[in-house]
Amino acid sequence: MGSWSLRWRILAEVLLLVAATAIAATLFDVPGALVVGALAVAAGAFRATQLSSQFSRMTEDVLRTASVDRAHRVEPEGPAEISRMARAVNRLSDRLVAATRQADEERERLNLILETMAEGVMLIDEEGIVEFANPTALSLLGPDVEHSPGDRLISLNNNYQLNELALLPIRTGDSGDEQIEIRDSMKTVQANASPLDDRDGRRKSVLILTDITAVKQTETTRREFVSNASHELRTPIAAIKASAETLQRGAGEDPAARKDFLERIVEDSTRIEHMVREMLELSRLESGQVPLELESVNAQRFLEAVQDRFQPLASQSNIRILINAAEDVPPFAADPTRFEQVLSNLITNAVKAMPDGGTIELSAARQDNMAILIVKDNGSGIQAAHLPHIFERFYKVDSSRSDGGSGLGLAIARHMVQLHGGEISVTSTVGSGTEFSIRMPAAESAETNESATSV
Repeated sequence: MGSWSLRWRILAEVLLLVAATAIAATLFDVPGALVVGALAVAAGAFRATQLSSQFSRMTEDVLRTASVDRAHRVEPEGPAEISRMARAVNRLSDRLVAATRQADEERERLNLILETMAEGVMLIDEEGIVEFANPTALSLLGPDVEHSPGDRLISLNNNYQLNELALLPIRTGDSGDEQIEIRDSMKTVQANASPLDDRDGRRKSVLILTDITAVKQTETTRREFVSNASHELRTPIAAIKASAETLQRGAGEDPAARKDFLERIVEDSTRIEHMVREMLELSRLESGQVPLELESVNAQRFLEAVQDRFQPLASQSNIRILINAAEDVPPFAADPTRFEQVLSNLITNAVKAMPDGGTIELSAARQDNMAILIVKDNGSGIQAAHLPHIFERFYKVDSSRSDGGSGLGLAIARHMVQLHGGEISVTSTVGSGTEFSIRMPAAESAETNESATSV
């Protein structure tokens, strides 16, 4: 009778008990009826206890499935109603487990996305408490910022502008968007704050922080470049215009004056041409558009080729160029023609800063698996205040502002060395001279390409 409906089972059992009692009363009179009635009561009590036990077990199974072990299943036993209820509970539990698993997976994916986003994301409640902050947001606020439950945004940073923007959606319901400089992290961020209402109707603020430091620096560099280029070009253009106007006013009739002003025009035009060529070269270097034909370069032979090329220029000022190369310097990978431009800028600057009779020493040494090339002079030296800026575009130390240079040579040298995978640095002592060091990684092949010796 295990598959019978509960109501039919109870009805059948009651009818059987009534029939048994009636038969006992007929056959055995009142005593027999009393005995059968007692047995019927006992059987009913046993049956009620059995049903109660089944319901109790099912209740315990349901509670266990709902609150403790969602993988637990209710055994479909007993009357049909209890079996159907058990199967329904199991199906509901399966759906709940599947929904919970899906929600957990969605939450995990969302957390993974938020954790790895390049933008900072923060959720702030109406009291200014940060309910959520991903690692990017904390790093943009400062190098050592950590978030704990209950922390207010104002306690994580001291930027008034950022705090006011974050609270704007909560106070007014409007979104806000500002460019903010955060001093603690030395970052510039584009901050966007938007309102968000939770299920309880409480308004919160979602703060998105985008790091635009590099973009800001690029913009600043571009403005400075245009400003400096305009300033540097203004002088020779003005000189050319003045010379031409002087010739127009009649100076051209004097052969000597005409020759002098024409030579000035040619000189200033050449200066402009050289400056424009260097600006284009620097622009190509910064954009990575300079192709390199790399070879394995022998330091000793490379320095000798550079010495041969620049000794005539140095001899005009009675300046000697010496070579001091160690035997264990590893070959380094470079485009000889391009890399020679680096030493050309360094030697040209040294010649300009040197008194007659000075010395320029070209050295090569080994440091771990690096080739170190050094250009050292015993000229007037550079003041310490200028050294941090020496590789900047158009930067000139006071003592060289009248030498006609563009101020781009060292910037080009730095970018050229970096394009080769190396590093360049400078040290100087006023009155003793200046030393430029170039660190180049060793070439993959230890054998020197003979084509490099012709540089």
